[in-house]
Amino acid sequence: MHRMPYGPLRTSKSLAASLKRPRCIASAYHGSYQPFDYDAPTPWKPPMAFGGIDVDTFRRRVWENSTPVHLRGFHQLPAMERWFIRSDRGQESATFSKELELVSGAPMPYELMTWGGRLGSPSAPSSTSSSSCVRHFQAWLSRQPAKQDNALLGELVERLLGSLESCQSGFLRFDGPLGLIIQAARYNESTDSPEHRLRNLYIAQCDIPSLPATMVEDLPVPEVVRKVGKGDVYASSIWLGLQPTYTPLHRDPNPNLFCQLVGSKAVRIMEPEDGLSVFQEVRKRLGVPGNPRIRGPDMMHGPERDELHRAVWVQPSRSRVIWECVLGPGDAMFIPQGWWHSFWSVGNEAEVNASANWWFR
Repeated sequence: MHRMPYGPLRTSKSLAASLKRPRCIASAYHGSYQPFDYDAPTPWKPPMAFGGIDVDTFRRRVWENSTPVHLRGFHQLPAMERWFIRSDRGQESATFSKELELVSGAPMPYELMTWGGRLGSPSAPSSTSSSSCVRHFQAWLSRQPAKQDNALLGELVERLLGSLESCQSGFLRFDGPLGLIIQAARYNESTDSPEHRLRNLYIAQCDIPSLPATMVEDLPVPEVVRKVGKGDVYASSIWLGLQPTYTPLHRDPNPNLFCQLVGSKAVRIMEPEDGLSVFQEVRKRLGVPGNPRIRGPDMMHGPERDELHRAVWVQPSRSRVIWECVLGPGDAMFIPQGWWHSFWSVGNEAEVNASANWWFR
């Protein structure tokens, strides 16, 4: 699952001089995760689960059999404790730590999705609510202590508003400092109006080696990644977002170890043949080609996204088996090469959700 190129990431010093208007792409809809109706006739099953597993057992029972597995309480990555603190809104909520603020100028690749309805609904998309939320955030930001970083964020937010209002709806991609999502989470904490909180802001597929050194240290490569295969890490990423966050159905060119840090994510998985048939049916119906390994604009918006979503989350076919589990903090999911999968955050809108993953062989 590769991110479409943005061009080189800019250093924090050049952000003020090089902020560009985010790319706006007409978008689809978004809603909230609903678990399977387990009494319905649609075939489903949970993946094999382990509460603890050593490298040899993982190699023998999982890796060599190319079996998806839910690894409960699998990791204690330092990022879980160092990047996040408990939110004032409840024990299940988290926000960003002071330690992460020390690297708030680090450039990140962002996505912002704006939706007027819910996935599968016939309503036309609209960015009215998102524009309103961003304006409330902008007003809150202007009242914060005067700092250079806040001035840069103010400029970026102004450009975001311009893009949202000119597109009326969309899927935006842009570069911005880590401080944007940190401040957005703080703003969400401070407002008592749920409808004004920022949602769907996502640092998606940010390359771990590109992070500041202190953040890289907080994400050591898991032992199974280093020892089970050839020890070759093909790529690795972090995913930091304000719920809901969502990745449509796709497949990866390499095995994937996906680790949940904060919040919860539901994952639905399909065997290679079943997932490919869904993808091909959707593309044939739409009459367009596509690459199921690219997190590109076609995957993230429009008719293809809607159709794939319906096939996995809304009206799955009774002829195909779908595997489902929900990952909590400390859990991991191993997804073998070629298995199709889709992720959807679980929990209250606007809360922080964070994950990290390694593709390896």
